[in-house]
Amino acid sequence: MIQVAIMSAENSRRSRLERRLSADPSLNVVGLAPTFAFLQTLLVDTAADAVIIDGTEEMSSDFAREWVAELLETVPVLVLASAPDSSIFNRVLRAERGAILSRDASVEQIAHALRAICAGLLVFEGSLTPRPDSEDELLTELTARELQVLRLLAEGLSNRDIAERLGISEHTIKFHIASILGKLQASSRTEAVTRGVRSGLIEL
Repeated sequence: MIQVAIMSAENSRRSRLERRLSADPSLNVVGLAPTFAFLQTLLVDTAADAVIIDGTEEMSSDFAREWVAELLETVPVLVLASAPDSSIFNRVLRAERGAILSRDASVEQIAHALRAICAGLLVFEGSLTPRPDSEDELLTELTARELQVLRLLAEGLSNRDIAERLGISEHTIKFHIASILGKLQASSRTEAVTRGVRSGLIEL
């Protein structure tokens, strides 16, 4: 069972989220917080496995963004957002774990995302992925096969697993990965996935 803390500035949202999540037997709400300061105290007093932050207007402040970055150093964070926020998005990407979903996400979507981030994965709703900055625009487009490989890299598969999934040799997979790294100007598989997400090529 995943122990979840919820932060929202809106009392009605806190109550609604607690009621909805409590209906899922795999989730247990350990506490509710109206502010980041209250949330900090709550996390000290509870053994939360993950935190849900319900995004409101205050989430657009630098203060809130730094809080999210600090939280991500110690606990997986699921942000419920109403619009794309490149700053929050980039902080979650750098942490290499966390999620951003719509504020209207279903209990099933939230539960799936919580399980994923507790396993060290990233989850992003496509409509909340920021449009790429000019520095993230690709100089060369990936081929259809390279996009397939990139999506499987994003799932954390090894070269052997990707080769088996696509029915081609590991040598060919290595060739595709080298090409992907070059086109995305990435130095690692993780960076390639990150740039692929930022550029809108793939979704996590």
